[in-house]
Amino acid sequence: MSQTYLKSDHFNGGGSVSPTHRCGKTSTMIVLQYLTPRSEISNNITGPALFRYIEQAHPTLLIDEADSFVRDNEELRGILNSGHTKASAYVRRTVEVNGEHTTRRFSTWTPKAVATIRGLAVTLEDRAVTLMLQRKPPGKKVERLRRRDNKEFADLRSQAKRWAADNFDKLTDPDPETPEQLNDRAADNWRPLLAIAELAGGEWPKLAREAACLLSGEAHTDAMGIELLKDIRAAFGADQEIRSADLIAKLTADPERPWAEWKHGRPLSQKQLGSLLKPFCIISTTVHPPGLAHGKGYRRGDFTVAWDAYCPGQNTPLPQSGTSEACKRASADEMGTSSDFRSVREDIPHGSKNGNLSYSHAGLHACTDRNAENGANGQTDQERPPSSDHRCDYCGGQFGDMRPWDWPPGRPIREILLHEWCEAPWYDSNGLPEGVR
Repeated sequence: MSQTYLKSDHFNGGGSVSPTHRCGKTSTMIVLQYLTPRSEISNNITGPALFRYIEQAHPTLLIDEADSFVRDNEELRGILNSGHTKASAYVRRTVEVNGEHTTRRFSTWTPKAVATIRGLAVTLEDRAVTLMLQRKPPGKKVERLRRRDNKEFADLRSQAKRWAADNFDKLTDPDPETPEQLNDRAADNWRPLLAIAELAGGEWPKLAREAACLLSGEAHTDAMGIELLKDIRAAFGADQEIRSADLIAKLTADPERPWAEWKHGRPLSQKQLGSLLKPFCIISTTVHPPGLAHGKGYRRGDFTVAWDAYCPGQNTPLPQSGTSEACKRASADEMGTSSDFRSVREDIPHGSKNGNLSYSHAGLHACTDRNAENGANGQTDQERPPSSDHRCDYCGGQFGDMRPWDWPPGRPIREILLHEWCEAPWYDSNGLPEGVR
């Protein structure tokens, strides 16, 4: 497979990521070691050793335990990053030749897989196809991996080598059709794999494109949009208008919600928020929250149609009068009245021109802070966002509709949550007969 990659303009960096230990990262590395050419697992490596090793052996580079030494090593990360694009896959170092110092170019062009607990460094993750590993559920029976080379691995290596040799010329400059949903970097990451899938034929091209969208996060756009609508509904509380900066502060305040680390560890931005809301025909406008500077933001009425269509039944606090002084807006009759079409006086600071908007602790509007007895951060129990601890007890996912089940059946010792598609494998993993389901 390395021959297939060597002639591509981009190498697929593989990222094997797990939330904690004992999720199968090392086992994955061992399987790759026995299936790929010139490979060995390295649990620690320095920058100078890395580019010299690549120059000498042109290996399939397998790095385990990357969380212990890669993230804070800028030199090492820079070398790994440089190997993504063939045109720039080099580093230059000073070497001594016959007693004189000169510069020499070292290649960093090689396929690689990196295993780490939690996330990869942002720049590495952007260049990788990331596989999220999860720990095997209790009671799930799987065949143990024999952690040594054997005939089965040898046969698979032989078949892969023969296939690569037969198709080498067809993969010298692969340019398969990539899904439109993928950004430029993601398309580069997947291009060699999509080219292989095209040659394999059958259902592989379709499956490969689906996997590309899924693993790049693009397949979850609809589901994430609905999750965003739900969280925005909670963030509005009883307010009629909310500025974009204040809404972002509320959405990203919970570190366990996806908005706190939306892209490569960075929080959701106002631009990204607008992009997620665009498919629902919701766009920002100038808003006038009571007691706050005017600025770009959203109105409750802009969301009502989407809320009714995509998240019906969610409890919505009704607007309460008397919670704050009305925001007086300039109008032709100087009575403080206004309509959707208005001119804003120049002496009022405009939120869209000033990123340092004023909002109280936890990102709440200063004019809607409530007494401590009403709940954390001034929110009542009815206004508090849904718990971020709700995860599927089979796959561990936070998103998508889940149904509660008493476990064990008939004995409500503990309530579990399961996606509809996870119910059958959950019961299978716990050895329950069909009639109990």
